[in-house]
Amino acid sequence: MTEPVEDRDHGDDEERAWIARCLAGDRAAFRPLVTRYARMVHGVIARLAPEADVDDLAQQTFLAAFEHLDQYREASRFSTWLCQIAVNKVRDEHRAARRRPELRGDDDYDMRYEEGPEDQALGREHGLRLAAALAQLGAGDRELLVLKYVMEEGFETVAEILGTSVGAAKVRALRARERLRRILSGGGAYGRRD
Repeated sequence: MTEPVEDRDHGDDEERAWIARCLAGDRAAFRPLVTRYARMVHGVIARLAPEADVDDLAQQTFLAAFEHLDQYREASRFSTWLCQIAVNKVRDEHRAARRRPELRGDDDYDMRYEEGPEDQALGREHGLRLAAALAQLGAGDRELLVLKYVMEEGFETVAEILGTSVGAAKVRALRARERLRRILSGGGAYGRRD
């Protein structure tokens, strides 16, 4: 997940140029940002929301990023800021879904593994089991575990995306992993919090 420093620096320069052009009124300059981060945004959302909502939530994420691009501060990477928007869109959808529970369930999370044919074959059953276990956790635990262990973000980035301190993110991760471990070992969900 982490790019080499020299590639990241070059990418950051490109991103700054695209963002500056967007802010100056060149709407087409946003397209390379979408192209660069579409897979990442879809990946985050696919692990936190039902499959039927992924494309819509990804589109909402990019629309919100475009509309609020003037609020982006270079204190964090653009990808971190974008990921934070994606997580917030998923949270908004979870809140909306609780107000209309008769319209959908929470049991179709997509945790596909697509590295290669062997990984697909071996990972399919594990992915389904993990998706079912994650679905039993509260949304906050799911977000944290997906960002840290699936998307392989560092605790600093996870804390920034979730709006918490690094220490709190580490403690929450420890507790969320323990809850997930209990579920996977057949102990069921403990203290589900959404």
